[in-house]
Amino acid sequence: MNGRSRQRGRAQNAFAVMRALISLGRASRSELAAQLGLDRSTMTHITSALLAARLIEAVAEAPAGSRGGRRAELLSVERSRYSILSAEVRSRSVRWLLTDLQGEPLADGALGPSMPSAGGAVRRSWMEGVLADLRDIVRSHPDGRRVLGVGLALPGLFDRSRSRLVESFELGLSDLDIASVWNCDDPPLRAANDATCYAWREIAACRTELSRGETTAADGVYVYTKLHTDGERFLPTGMGVGVIVVAEGRILRGHRGAAGELRGYGYTVRDADQLGVDLEQIRLRDGQQAAVNAAATELIRNLVVISSLLDPPRIVVAGDLGALGLEMRRLAADLVPPGQVEIAFREPELLAVAHGAAQMVVETLFSPESPALPLNELAGSDNRGTEFSYGYARVNTLQ
Repeated sequence: MNGRSRQRGRAQNAFAVMRALISLGRASRSELAAQLGLDRSTMTHITSALLAARLIEAVAEAPAGSRGGRRAELLSVERSRYSILSAEVRSRSVRWLLTDLQGEPLADGALGPSMPSAGGAVRRSWMEGVLADLRDIVRSHPDGRRVLGVGLALPGLFDRSRSRLVESFELGLSDLDIASVWNCDDPPLRAANDATCYAWREIAACRTELSRGETTAADGVYVYTKLHTDGERFLPTGMGVGVIVVAEGRILRGHRGAAGELRGYGYTVRDADQLGVDLEQIRLRDGQQAAVNAAATELIRNLVVISSLLDPPRIVVAGDLGALGLEMRRLAADLVPPGQVEIAFREPELLAVAHGAAQMVVETLFSPESPALPLNELAGSDNRGTEFSYGYARVNTLQ
């Protein structure tokens, strides 16, 4: 193994340790070595570098064993120096969230104004303003913390291979290169469909089980639904449904790296009827409920097909349609064959998608396969943290 390969291997091991501590909360060096299959000397070297970079910290000592002897030191992810910024973009609001590296919320807020009811150029300018506001939050170093990465959840079809928002009915935007609008690689930005970010949030909720080897703990089909409104008048203009499949703790994606949008129910002159729903009704307040009911019925029917093809352990419907509760459960009982799959419905949660976007960023930063965070820039050039730098390029990690 040449020197570059050894350095890359060290970086991969370092980030594997970070991921393990994020999942476990706290652990001793011997526990980490056993879980990751590393020898004790290697683990000592890795944790020394991570301590020097102040990515981890010693938090306590483990209880003494039955044979006595020196008590093991417990390590944890450092929680006061670094943070992750994320945001969910919707036409009627943009909510941002600041978390520590383990996903604990630190602060949140809203960016305004809402998207204007205007042409594409004005909407693009609005989107540029949103990203500029996020850069301002990064520069302010909230609570003195350095923001290591930014996550962005967007409604619509997203091509991760080209870092582009292909089309968003809700935002009225198409072919938008988010990377060029961000135009910044410190911190890196990662963006994805909002349904994908919701699925990341569900994976994060099962982090402990996944770290114990329960690889199917988060598996299922996750459906994220939204009623669209125009930006200024908040009149209903359509509906969005994103569907994400999680298998063995990973999100399944297509050949462009995309996954998520089952259907966008956006009204256009050439497309006035989708999935049996008269979209003109959605534009009228009096007909909205009938249109929502029709869309909910058609959604359940589509989920029956998905269930038959994939045989998932669970289907979770969240967001605006998830709030219909008893009505959706009745539809599911009528349309889903007995014993095929359980469909759960969850009320909308204000920061669930933003939380998932933050988790997505953490996974990117500390990915053993493709680490995106240069340790030497955190540790400085005067300590052992530099040994993990193998010269990978400073690139925007937006996917």
